[in-house]
Amino acid sequence: MSTVKSLLIGVSDYSMMNENNLPFCINDISAMSEALTKGLKAEASNIIACGDNGIVTKSNFLDSLKKAISTVKPEDTFIFYFSGHGGNSEIGHLLLLSDGYIMTQEVIELFESIPAKNKIIIFDSCMAGNFEVVETPIFSQTMLLDDFVGKGYAVISSCNATQYSYGHPNKPVSLFTSFLCEALKDRYIIREGKKSLNDIQKLLFLYLSIWNKNNHKRIQNPIYRANLGGTIYFSVEDYTSYKIKNFYEETEKYTIYSVKPLHSSIAKRYSARIILKEPLSFEEIAQINHEVVEKLKMEEFYNNSKSELYWKGKPANIVFCYFGRDEQDMINNNYICHTTWVDNSQDKEWWYKLYNNCEVIKNIHFNVHTYYDTLKTFNEENIGEKNLLYKKTTMIVKNIVTLAESAISLYNEFINNSKTEIELIQDMEILIPHIEKWYFFETELELPPKELKKWCQCCSSLVSTIHDFTFFYNQRYIDGRTSENRIACMNMTIKRYYDDLEKLKIEEQTLTLHDKI
Repeated sequence: MSTVKSLLIGVSDYSMMNENNLPFCINDISAMSEALTKGLKAEASNIIACGDNGIVTKSNFLDSLKKAISTVKPEDTFIFYFSGHGGNSEIGHLLLLSDGYIMTQEVIELFESIPAKNKIIIFDSCMAGNFEVVETPIFSQTMLLDDFVGKGYAVISSCNATQYSYGHPNKPVSLFTSFLCEALKDRYIIREGKKSLNDIQKLLFLYLSIWNKNNHKRIQNPIYRANLGGTIYFSVEDYTSYKIKNFYEETEKYTIYSVKPLHSSIAKRYSARIILKEPLSFEEIAQINHEVVEKLKMEEFYNNSKSELYWKGKPANIVFCYFGRDEQDMINNNYICHTTWVDNSQDKEWWYKLYNNCEVIKNIHFNVHTYYDTLKTFNEENIGEKNLLYKKTTMIVKNIVTLAESAISLYNEFINNSKTEIELIQDMEILIPHIEKWYFFETELELPPKELKKWCQCCSSLVSTIHDFTFFYNQRYIDGRTSENRIACMNMTIKRYYDDLEKLKIEEQTLTLHDKI
């Protein structure tokens, strides 16, 4: 994870400019400093505050800027925050200092060029939404995933291009900054020790939407625009993932290849994958099944600590077994049959229902996979060559991720109220055919060899998530959802997209290929 470094500007004294003073801006930078240290675990030594006495001249600003930039390293996250007067002019939006002004767009362009991996630029001033982020991220064919994800910049403003930015009615800080600090410090958005910029931004916008519903005369619609690959993750607390036990055992006739816990609130359940070392009848497999049940019944495998606390020391109620002939069957999830054993606490009449290709042998329910040999032959004939498949998949992922970023940018403009829903649907109609093209290309790829299995699964998950973007603002399906449902679905899918990108990045770091591109 990167180091968070920041420059906080708060201008309260405008006596030289004959403008009203803003006494709460001094408090804003104090509140932001606290929010960054508590919420993002930024070191106080990495936070430069300018405006402690209320005065920020151009010289003060430039000196602080030079000092801040001099400390920035390529892997850092840099946060710039401004609180003070702002307004529109013939040359664009301006941020007012104590003795002059700076152009907002020039500030964005300046911070875009500094060497930090990612930058977050925050403006808390009137009419601050009058800015542009022209480009969206392009995942080029020469770029590594690690160089794309989380690289770029995002800009957040306290209001749109025509609105005022207000002070908080009950706190000595600005309204927007108060909500921003709450979002930064919120603990409920922490996942596996991390917070994401996406979650912080969504929570901030939620706070302001609630405010707007109850304060019609002081509405502030925040604006978010970005040229950022994926989102930014902040490591905010120590996290140790729950270690799931591995189980592997070889016998003369079979190998227990893996065991997974599938416990529910009403039953302790295991799923075992088993390689048969010789041809066996179903009666013999049933006997092996009972042996496996006895081996696993009192084992302690769990997905998390809560499940362990609930089920520890209790015997398994249900064991599912999947039988194949070799490791490739395990990798491809192709099985001769799968079976179910349940104890007397379960409803055997329900679990042991007889459908097509099902039978009960020695108190074990069998579901025979009649397609096993056909699928095995298909798998063997369609496994791709490792390096060529990697290159094909990488090309597809890079193209469809670039399209996903464009779709998210269009959606953000709709959320910013800069684009109507009809306009968003029209814009998405241009992107959807291209997303679908790359999605179907991915589905037609060869099957991955063992070395690429996990990586290809991550790629497929990401591509499928991006394809989901085509459902919500698609003219073909528009009558099937309400506007509120479309927003909720899009937000959930964007979050899943960011998570899938991060998982793929982590998986790619473990991949060892001679021909990586």
